[in-house]
Amino acid sequence: MGGQLGDGMTNLVQSKNAGYGRKFRNIFKPRDIFFHDGTSLRRIRVSGQVQFGFAFFLGITLFWSVFAAAQLAAAAAAPSYADVARMERQVASMQADVTAIKQVAQNRYRLTSVELRRLGIDPSRLQAHAGVGGPFEAAQPASAADPSFRELFLSWKKLEQLERSTIAVPSSMPVQGANYTSGFGVRSDPFRGRAAMHAGIDLAGPLGTPIYATADGLVGRTEWVNGYGNLVELDHGHGIQTRYGHLSRSMVTAGQRVKRGDLIALMGSTGRSTGSHLHYEVRLDGKAVNPIPFMQSTTYLQSVQRRAAEVQVAALGGPETSE
Repeated sequence: MGGQLGDGMTNLVQSKNAGYGRKFRNIFKPRDIFFHDGTSLRRIRVSGQVQFGFAFFLGITLFWSVFAAAQLAAAAAAPSYADVARMERQVASMQADVTAIKQVAQNRYRLTSVELRRLGIDPSRLQAHAGVGGPFEAAQPASAADPSFRELFLSWKKLEQLERSTIAVPSSMPVQGANYTSGFGVRSDPFRGRAAMHAGIDLAGPLGTPIYATADGLVGRTEWVNGYGNLVELDHGHGIQTRYGHLSRSMVTAGQRVKRGDLIALMGSTGRSTGSHLHYEVRLDGKAVNPIPFMQSTTYLQSVQRRAAEVQVAALGGPETSE
């Protein structure tokens, strides 16, 4: 019984193999190819072995093409060790640049702060009221931002706010070529001859001598004030004011915006005055301080103010229109 079953299986396998053999011979059976060589019709017989060899060659070629293309695609998608090393060097260089720029910003902030403190101005005064605003946009998670770049941005933003606010600091001469005749502080009153507080300094010159704004600001008032005579008061923001007294004439009006160096008045001898001169004051939060350090501002602070003024002009610029 076992022998008969084994013989049956053998016959079945041989039958299937014979079927595959017939299919193979039918696919690669000898074929005749006819072509005309220009004079006569010729026939070429292509054997099954030749056809099989050609088909095998095409299959190998196709497989190799697909394999090679896949390898090239993988190589293009994955950077080489040289590419990775180059990118790492670029990142390291960028981080070094960020560190250097941040150090520059911090040094500039420190130098500007030192100059302001020398004048008795806390740097935080100039940043407390910095204008901010804009449409709301949700921030990315902190982990998504590079800490180095974030620190650089914050340092540079802090520096920018401080330097731009220095345009509010009086640092130029209100009058050119004048004689310094009286200082800030306690002095002998010229009318009563006894000790009295002098809230500014006196700079004498001819009647009509031009008087200039010592910082950017807004004209707070231009009017007669007892003791001062004709007075121009400028509000520079951040609690900083300057006053110009004993004027013969005001050249500005209340609410007018002025720039450092703009002509605002002419020297005179109005009010409580013994002769033609300018009474000049600097006030912080309404309290008079010595104007002399402001008039002796360093070249560094003046360069910061010029740079801030240039930035402001650029921000306010626009196309010129013709009438």
